[in-house]
Amino acid sequence: MYQRFKNCILKPRNIADYIKEPKKTTVLYTIILLIIYVIPFILITLLSKSAVTTLSTSVSEDLINAEQINYVIEEGKLKAVNNQTEPQYIKTDLIIDSYKFNSLYVFDISGESYESILKVENGAYIVFLFTETEFKITQINVSNENTNNDNSGVVVNLNKNSVDKNNLEFVSLSYEELGIKNFDLSSNKKSNTINFRNEVSLFVESIYDELKMKLLPIIIIVIMIIVVGSYFFSVIFITLLFKLLYRYLQIDFGTVFKAVILSSTPYVICSLLAIVLGINLLEIIGQFIMIAYATKALTTYKIKYDGGMPLPGYMRNMMNDKKDDEEKGSGDDEL
Repeated sequence: MYQRFKNCILKPRNIADYIKEPKKTTVLYTIILLIIYVIPFILITLLSKSAVTTLSTSVSEDLINAEQINYVIEEGKLKAVNNQTEPQYIKTDLIIDSYKFNSLYVFDISGESYESILKVENGAYIVFLFTETEFKITQINVSNENTNNDNSGVVVNLNKNSVDKNNLEFVSLSYEELGIKNFDLSSNKKSNTINFRNEVSLFVESIYDELKMKLLPIIIIVIMIIVVGSYFFSVIFITLLFKLLYRYLQIDFGTVFKAVILSSTPYVICSLLAIVLGINLLEIIGQFIMIAYATKALTTYKIKYDGGMPLPGYMRNMMNDKKDDEEKGSGDDEL
């Protein structure tokens, strides 16, 4: 297998020899390529903090631009300031990696029932719920069905124990789990916002790390589906391109498909280097190398194993025309 891997990188002519091997060997080789291809994407996703940075920045701006928040976290518990114990709701647009989401911040010590009339548009909302001892995340769908009778706003019920059309499912994390002992949310309007942003950043990073560990299997599966799908999309696209442009070779789809998979070895290596070195251009270069290798492999295969290279249609037509002209000329000479 090592020799095959080496030849598929350095000797594209030799790829033709591997096309003749059994399908199960090609399947095994494809699995090895996919492992090499997928693992870096998983590692870079798990280690990257770019999502945390954009998320913490967006949350910081949301809370700073909001009306005065009447709550603080002290000794791991949410407490109201100035004896304002009424639930507080803040509607914002959450920006994550240039994507905008409707979001709703809810502060309520009781953690039992949350009802309010909010002037918000219909749609899906991400809810960040602060209770006395826990931070919760959920998603609700606001529709015309739960609009107030006088159309002044939307009645949002965040009571998990009630019969709710939204069928809420919370992701709950205690402040203790998050390592958040003290967090002065009410300081969002103070002049020194740098410290507030730093506190928000630590809070978001703690949530991200906890959720990442809880959702790790789902994250890995999603990444694998996306990355493997991207790989096979490229392979199938190039296979169809070859079938279209090189129809005169008269090679069946399965053979072209195997040749493209074997020729994708340098593409996989270039993609790996692109991630490690942070040079996206390497992935594009890898795709061009894959096309060049597949061309070389298929022409070599045709010469060695499939009766030689046939002439393209336009050349066959030229030769037939020339032959017809010669035959016609010889007939005129006889006359």
